[in-house]
Amino acid sequence: MKKLSEQLLELSQHTAAVENRAEATRAENRKEFEAHVSEARARVKAFQDAFTARLDEAEESLAAQWRGIDEAFTTQVTRVQRNMDERKNAIDLARAKAQADDAETYAEIAAEFARLIAAEAEAAMVAAKEARARALSLGKTLS
Repeated sequence: MKKLSEQLLELSQHTAAVENRAEATRAENRKEFEAHVSEARARVKAFQDAFTARLDEAEESLAAQWRGIDEAFTTQVTRVQRNMDERKNAIDLARAKAQADDAETYAEIAAEFARLIAAEAEAAMVAAKEARARALSLGKTLS
């Protein structure tokens, strides 16, 4: 049967490996999210540019009406981009809080591990002193 300290060391190593895998997954998901946002923004920009170019080709009276629609569309796109940024910030905040929770839990486990190791060391010292006292006692009786 493994010692408690060995079990706790294995648990600590396993926890660290899980945390590393989770961080790698978070980073990958973040990159994918940013890539999707970037692509979406590029498509919207291209659509806006094409729409604006078509407006410039139309007659001025018609173009004036369409410019109002273009401005409304631009306002809508800006609002959507702002909402996306706010959601992205909320995700970042949630991740930061989760990482803080993980770090606090890890610190608590490490502190408990240290307390257990200290108790085990103290028990070993007591056992050593008892063994020394017994050896001295036996040495006196044999002399």
